[in-house]
Amino acid sequence: MIRAVILDAYGTIFDTGTGSVDAMTEILKRNGKTDLDPKCVYARFKMLHREHMNTLTEFMTEAEIYGLDMAQLHREYGLTEDPAEDTKIMLSIQGTRVAFPDSREGIGRMQRKVPVIIGSITDTWPLKADLERAGIVPDKIFTSESLKAYKPAVRFYRGILEAMDLRPEDTLFAGDSLVDDVWGPKRVGMKTCWITRKGERLKEDDPRPDFTAEDLERLAEIVDAWEL
Repeated sequence: MIRAVILDAYGTIFDTGTGSVDAMTEILKRNGKTDLDPKCVYARFKMLHREHMNTLTEFMTEAEIYGLDMAQLHREYGLTEDPAEDTKIMLSIQGTRVAFPDSREGIGRMQRKVPVIIGSITDTWPLKADLERAGIVPDKIFTSESLKAYKPAVRFYRGILEAMDLRPEDTLFAGDSLVDDVWGPKRVGMKTCWITRKGERLKEDDPRPDFTAEDLERLAEIVDAWEL
């Protein structure tokens, strides 16, 4: 029996678009580094962000981690402007994400059958702002800030299960990341669905989700087919 669906937010409900690369373009221009490819520099920024999240000894908000990421990026690329001001530029896109066209209807359709919970790596206020603007009202939201943990740490998923009084085998976790939304929740015994909005295909060594869906409308069809 499935008693609840837990959804990732960014890349699953919300389109992340080009905002981060656009912000990096502005940062590089501000630092006189227009010869650098903003896509490549942002890819390094994302890598640093993941490394910092995975090596924290004490919890930090995502905004605080951005400061670490930017300071190291400045050292590596020889950026000379104030990293705190550049961090503000990167943070300015938070709370501005647009929902995919299928998100609101797909979530509403699933909610007619089971509670829909959001579990996202983010600070709390940007997610609330994005949900409110999109008119999406989940049954509950959990963020890395509220849980004091980041995916794919086991305590992220267990924190949601304990707070909602759910058994892992009664819960489906769905999202676009094979690490955060498939491998992580499978470690605690949840069923999983990989959301493949970009037409991705599994490679031989990838973790295996229980389901795949190209969007939330298809996920809602999967949920509709369950015998509850």
